[in-house]
Amino acid sequence: MRHQQVLDKLAARGIVQGMVEDVARWTAGQMAYPGRSHAEVEKAVVPPVLTRWRCLLEDADATATDKNVGWVALATVLHKHGFHDSAVTARALASVDELNRHVVLSDAFARQSPAVKALLRSAPTPLTRRPRRPAAVTFLRPGDVVSIRLADRFHAAHVHDLHGANEFPVIEFYAGSFTGPPTMTQLTNRPAARADAGARFGVVGLTHLPDPARQVLLLASQHARPPHGGAPRPGNGLWTLTDLLDLPTATASLRSTAGPN
Repeated sequence: MRHQQVLDKLAARGIVQGMVEDVARWTAGQMAYPGRSHAEVEKAVVPPVLTRWRCLLEDADATATDKNVGWVALATVLHKHGFHDSAVTARALASVDELNRHVVLSDAFARQSPAVKALLRSAPTPLTRRPRRPAAVTFLRPGDVVSIRLADRFHAAHVHDLHGANEFPVIEFYAGSFTGPPTMTQLTNRPAARADAGARFGVVGLTHLPDPARQVLLLASQHARPPHGGAPRPGNGLWTLTDLLDLPTATASLRSTAGPN
């Protein structure tokens, strides 16, 4: 049983594609550091990937099927890249049984479930070279306003611009955080999270809308008014480059000073 065979049988192209892109992109970046051991790369990859995808896997509004498919997909994608997390694998094995119990997928998946489980239980083979990075592309557009879940709070951001040929968006965070996705009324006349473009980030990996991980939610399109007070000063940087998987770390200082709303 090959990893791609398992992923194909899950019949969840959006979830699988999103996970593969996240894990491949972040793994390639972590393997680029000279002298890093496989264990160090694994430690750097698994937690941020799991943090992002928990937005789907633990979402009360997500269907049981999406959650079960998500756990199997996550364990398979990690295993394909040479990684193993015992908790993820345990959830995936249980999810295989749940998918079969509710006859969600094909007869072929049910027949080959023992082989799927054997693959996930086996020791993964560490990669000997960096995986190919997925092409940088985004489906967000200038004027989009999105909610992004970070550290169990919801933050709003306005898409200012696109870098390159629709490679990734440059977003600016509004001040404050919320217990759920904010409304546009809550964002009216709200300032930027930091002055002088300090809350502007170019976010690689902020690609899909709708977001298969449910971390990012579109609030509005073609919204002409960004958060006020965030324009850069002459001679200062225009924005900070980061990755969607590292966004919780990159914005930690903003979130620590923003306060709840």
